[in-house]
Amino acid sequence: MIRLESFVRPDLAFDSPKVENQRALFEFVSRRLVERGLVHDYRTLVDELSERERQGSTGVGQGIALPHATHESAQRMLVVVVRLTEPMDWDSVDSKPVRLVVLIIAPPRERHLYLQVLAEVARSLNQPEVRDRALKARSPERAASIIAAPPRQGFLKRNRRILFFVTSVAVIYLLAHFALTSVVLPEEGIFHELGYAKFNHPPWLLRQELTVTLFLAMVIGTLLFWRFRLAIAAASLGILLVAGVMDLETTVKFMSIPTILFIMSMMVIVRWLESIGVFRYLVVKAVEKVRGVPWLLLLVLMGFSVLLGGFADEVSAILITFGLALEVSRRTKAPLVPFLLCLVFSTNVGSAITLIGNPIGVYIAFAGKLSFEHFLRWATPVSVTAAVAVAGLCLLLYRRHFFGKRYDIDVQELNRTTETVNPARLRTGLITFLVTVVLIALHRRMEVWLGLNEGTVLVAVALTVVGFVVFSEQERGRRLIERGIDWWTLLFFMFLFGKSACLEYTGVTTKLGYFALQFAQSLSGTVSVPGGPTGTIAVLMLWVGGFSSGFVDNLPIVAALVPVVKDLVRVGLPHASILWWALLFGGCFGGNLTVIGSTANLVAVGAFERATGGGIRFAQWFKVGIIVTVVSLVIATLALLVQIPMAP
Repeated sequence: MIRLESFVRPDLAFDSPKVENQRALFEFVSRRLVERGLVHDYRTLVDELSERERQGSTGVGQGIALPHATHESAQRMLVVVVRLTEPMDWDSVDSKPVRLVVLIIAPPRERHLYLQVLAEVARSLNQPEVRDRALKARSPERAASIIAAPPRQGFLKRNRRILFFVTSVAVIYLLAHFALTSVVLPEEGIFHELGYAKFNHPPWLLRQELTVTLFLAMVIGTLLFWRFRLAIAAASLGILLVAGVMDLETTVKFMSIPTILFIMSMMVIVRWLESIGVFRYLVVKAVEKVRGVPWLLLLVLMGFSVLLGGFADEVSAILITFGLALEVSRRTKAPLVPFLLCLVFSTNVGSAITLIGNPIGVYIAFAGKLSFEHFLRWATPVSVTAAVAVAGLCLLLYRRHFFGKRYDIDVQELNRTTETVNPARLRTGLITFLVTVVLIALHRRMEVWLGLNEGTVLVAVALTVVGFVVFSEQERGRRLIERGIDWWTLLFFMFLFGKSACLEYTGVTTKLGYFALQFAQSLSGTVSVPGGPTGTIAVLMLWVGGFSSGFVDNLPIVAALVPVVKDLVRVGLPHASILWWALLFGGCFGGNLTVIGSTANLVAVGAFERATGGGIRFAQWFKVGIIVTVVSLVIATLALLVQIPMAP
C-alpha cells in the first residue's frame, strides 16, 4: 500500500481566489504549477481536466471534488489541495456544493501509480473524521496534512457503526416480540367491529415484529449512515414486500402520492421565487429600515424567518435570512452565533404556522383531511405566540450582543446585492406567490363548491402554478425541474410513508394506540389532567414527539405516530382531532432542541462552517435550544389543553 505522505504535501496546497466556474479554478491551479516548473503546458492541462468533468462529475459528495487526469508535461505525480473561497456547484452525487478540491495529475507513464494515489485519497476522505477535519482546517497546508495522514483504525473501531446497527436490530426484534405479544386488543366492542381482533393472532404478530424491527432499523440506520438513508429506506421496504407483510398495491396506495406531488410542486415554486430574488429583495428592504439598530435588525430577520418558514419552506427561510445576517456580521464584526441560533429557532417555530411550511404539516394535512383554514384556526395562533415568546427569549439570552450598540451598515452596498433583480420578474413572482397562497387557503371551499374529493384543489393549484412557471421560464424552467426538486428527499419520503403504512396495516399502531389509551385512562384516575384521557395522550404525543424530533429527524417520528392518531379517531376517543396539532407542534418545535433536530439546523450550521471555518458544539447549541424548546412546548401544551373541548 502506498503512503500518501509521499504525494500529498503542504507545498502544493492553496486557497483559491474567487472563481466563477471549474475551468477558472483549473486555470488558477495550472498557472501555479507552471510557475513552479512542475507542468509546462498549462492550457492543455486545463482542457484535459475540463474534458474529464464533461465525461462525468468528479464531485464525490460531502463538499469534496477529486478532479484527475494524466498529462504529458507533468514532471511527476502531483496532488494539489485547493480550498475554495466560496462553495461551487460541481454537480456532485449529493447535489451539495464543493468546498475542497483535490486535483491529481500524473504523467501517462505512471498511470498505475496514479490510480493507486486516487484510490488512497478517496479512501482517506471517505472517513468522516478525516473529511470533517480537512474541511474545517484553518489553512490549506493543514488540510493537506490531514488528508495525507489518516488515522489507521482496527477492525472493531472501523466497523463500530455497522456492529452497533446489527446489535440494535437484534435487540429491537426481541423487544418487539415481547411487547407486541403482551398487548392484547379486546375481542368485543368497537375493536371487534373494526376487525382489529385479528391482530392478536400469530400470523399478524410475526408481521408486526418484522414491521417494527425494520421501521426502527431504518430510523437508526438513517442516524448512523445519513448519506445512505434512501438506500436503507428502500431496502427495508423491499424486505417487507418480499416477506409478504403488505402487498404492492397497498404499499403504493399508502405512499401518499398527493402529499409527494404537493411537496414536489412547492419545491419548484419556492426555488423559482428564490432564483428571481423575491425573498431576498423583501428582506433587504426591511433590513434597510432598521438603520443599524441591532435588536431591531434581529427582530426583522427573525420575523422574516417565521414568515418564510410558514409560507415558503424552512430551508429557503434560513438560507435567505442567515445569508443576510452573515453579510451584516462581515461588515460590522457582529458575533454570528447568536444570529445563527435565533434565526433557526424562529424558522422551526414558524414552519408550523401554515399547511405549506413544513413537510410534516403537509403530511398531517393529507392524513387528517385538514385544510389550510384548519391550520389558520388551530396552528397559526399557537405558532405566532410561540414565535413571539422565542423572540423575547433570544433578546433576553443575547442581550449583551444586541442592546447598547449600533451597527454601521452600508445600506447602499446592501442594496447593490439586489440590483440584478429584474423588476418585471419580481412583480410576476410576487403576484404568482400571493395568488398561490390565496388559492391554497381557499382550497377546501373550492372543493366543496366543485364537488371534488378533499385535497384535490390543493394539489391541482400547486401543479398548475408549476406548469405556469415552467412555461414562462422556458429553458430555465427545465433546470428548475431538474435541480429545484430534491428528488433524493422525495423518494425517501415515499419509502418512509410506505413503511409507516405498514405499521398501520399490520396493527402495530392499533396496539400502540390502545396501550396509550389504557395508560391515559389509568393515569386519569390518579392525576387530574384537563381533557381526561385525550388531554393525557395529547401531552404525551407533544412532549415525546418534541424531544424525539430533537434527536431524530421529525418526519419518521410523525410518520410513525400518524396511524396511531387515525386509530384513536376510529375507536371514538373524544376530541381526538386535537392530537393532529400535538404531532405538528411536537415535530416543529422539537427541532430546536439540538443541532441535528431539523433540516434548517443542518443547513444553517453548514453555511456557518463554510463562512467561518469553525463549528457549533453540541453543548453550545443544547444549552440554549432546551430553553427555547421547553418554553415552546409549554405554550403548545397550554393551548392544546384549553382547546380540547372545542376540538371535533
